[in-house]
Amino acid sequence: MDATDLLFSPIRVNGVTLRNRIVMPAFGLKYCGIDRKPSERLAAFYEARAKGGCGLIVIGGVGIDLVGSGLMVPSIESDDFITPWKSLIERVHTHGAALFLQLFHAGRYQHSMLAKGQQSVAPSAVASRYTGETPRELLESEILDIEEKFAQAARRAREAGADGVELIASAGYLICQFLSPLTNHRTDRYGGDFENRCRFGVEVITRVRQAVGPQFPISVRISGNEFMPEGNGSREIIEVCRTFEAAGADMFNVTGGWHETRVPQLPSMVPPGAFSYLARRIKAGVRVPVVASNRIVTPEQAASMLDEGSCDLVSVGRAQIADPEWAAKAMESRGNQIRPCVGCLQGCLDRLFVMQPVQCLCNPMAGFEGSRRNQPAEVRKRVAVVGAGPAGMEAALTAHRRGHDVLLMERDLEVGGQLPLVAAPPGREDFRRLLDYYRGALAREGVAVRLGSAATPDAIRDFGAQTVILATGARPIRPAIPGIDLPHVLDAWEVLLGQRVNGRRVVVLGGGAVGIEVALHLAARGTIDGETLKFLFRHDAESVEVLKELILRGSLDVSVVEMRKKIGEDVGHTTRWVFLKELEQHGVLQLPATRVTAITAEAVECEKQGEKVLLPADTVVCALGARSVNELAEPLKTAGFEVRVIGDAVKPRNIMEAVHEGFLAGAAV
Repeated sequence: MDATDLLFSPIRVNGVTLRNRIVMPAFGLKYCGIDRKPSERLAAFYEARAKGGCGLIVIGGVGIDLVGSGLMVPSIESDDFITPWKSLIERVHTHGAALFLQLFHAGRYQHSMLAKGQQSVAPSAVASRYTGETPRELLESEILDIEEKFAQAARRAREAGADGVELIASAGYLICQFLSPLTNHRTDRYGGDFENRCRFGVEVITRVRQAVGPQFPISVRISGNEFMPEGNGSREIIEVCRTFEAAGADMFNVTGGWHETRVPQLPSMVPPGAFSYLARRIKAGVRVPVVASNRIVTPEQAASMLDEGSCDLVSVGRAQIADPEWAAKAMESRGNQIRPCVGCLQGCLDRLFVMQPVQCLCNPMAGFEGSRRNQPAEVRKRVAVVGAGPAGMEAALTAHRRGHDVLLMERDLEVGGQLPLVAAPPGREDFRRLLDYYRGALAREGVAVRLGSAATPDAIRDFGAQTVILATGARPIRPAIPGIDLPHVLDAWEVLLGQRVNGRRVVVLGGGAVGIEVALHLAARGTIDGETLKFLFRHDAESVEVLKELILRGSLDVSVVEMRKKIGEDVGHTTRWVFLKELEQHGVLQLPATRVTAITAEAVECEKQGEKVLLPADTVVCALGARSVNELAEPLKTAGFEVRVIGDAVKPRNIMEAVHEGFLAGAAV
């Protein structure tokens, strides 16, 4: 059996046989209303992933009570929820996937405002950096009551037709809080030594088993390492898993860290599969199946992890948000047709942190399976799409798939627009996979593409276009700063595309997303790569301190100047802290609330809080924004064409908005 065959081989988890080893892990989606019952939007989302070939879908977190889960989180806290869940589960089962409900209690991570003002509860009254609130310490009688709520929730899940349940003991939620000495300061039988800190989790598993019977699978989502100073490391968690297995756990779904962890878990700068070692270590210590998680993005990667024995199943989460047919395409050897996840977190986690429903930068249908349609056009038209960036490529593909005769026109010699720029900084390479997807789809599906010539009204008329979708993007701007046109001043886009930077001292003007990315791109120059680090470390060539310096300190001295009060204000919550941490690690000088007053041949003159600041500079990189390029719009309208302007041609924004607008424009023709 080769690695791909193993990925699609069945596996038994207690009394349930899964059709393959691909798991859609629990993921907050914000698709439910204040009634907290599973919505049509939630059902349509998971039905698409079941139809797409996933083996096991885990939905969650699913609350066991209001104070533990809050509003807008699906719940199963009473028998009134059984029938709504039954309907969703039947739709998933129709397509052959198994389904577990992940039973959830946030403990000290719950916001009181989301629990109708009720204070959060926890093993001990340890303040939460995640919410900024301090929970109330649970009484022993309340602990027993929560255990019973878990048990009754599991009983309801079984009655609703679920194939199993998962208990969340990861991310710093309630079971974690009992396990960790950081958050469990109790002196009764639920705190103190290892056995007592495990007691709550053991009793929850025991009660759930009593409620659901011997054959019903109980999975545990576990942090293989809390990545919290003085918390449980991987050795302690292995012992936790052995203890939970003895109590009746049938599977461990292994992730890493807590929400407070300062070790990135999910962004694009995390190497794919970086945390599979956590699953491998747990698998060596238990007898039940183990699931590996985090940044598993390609079928080849997933199959390799199974083949090398790191795990028994793989969690493919955000990659199945990006493409609900991930499993089917992998099984049919169509991996090159998978619409990729690029690890940006913009549509998923960033939106969750501002209480918005999940979308996807790469997949405009994610979360809109029941509302956005890509139906065949009633009247076939000739459609000219001008500009082959993300918006234009998505518009062209969508219109073509609906049966229109499409011509995609691009003045450059390659499609992609700004995607090569976005993919240039370290840790952003996955955006190249999105570009490869679009290139492949355009060629495979036969979309006509004309490169290397600017679109004109005459050229569009010669094609016979009835509708024009204008996706001409944006270009960098240079504000009226004295010295801005000196020869050593470069645009960020030029640098990201490989323009040589002269000298050692580089000052980046602009501390938004583009400024940060170009600063990190430059700061990484001259550092050693992973293979070199591995070689030097293996042979004890240098001390750990020197090796750390070699991977973090390059050949350039980089500074970032930003007028706003904070660096990275336009970067999403879930990645901004990582970018700031990496700027600091690379020794990039950060100057927020600083205004550039002039550029000379030797320096950048600034003003900060009324004081003058002089930054010596051999090269200055301008990352001060962009302006829309849409000069064709009015001439085309005057010539009588139906014109739709999309993406950065409307207003410079981000790739997610470009992709979604491209889809909507193509679907509307």
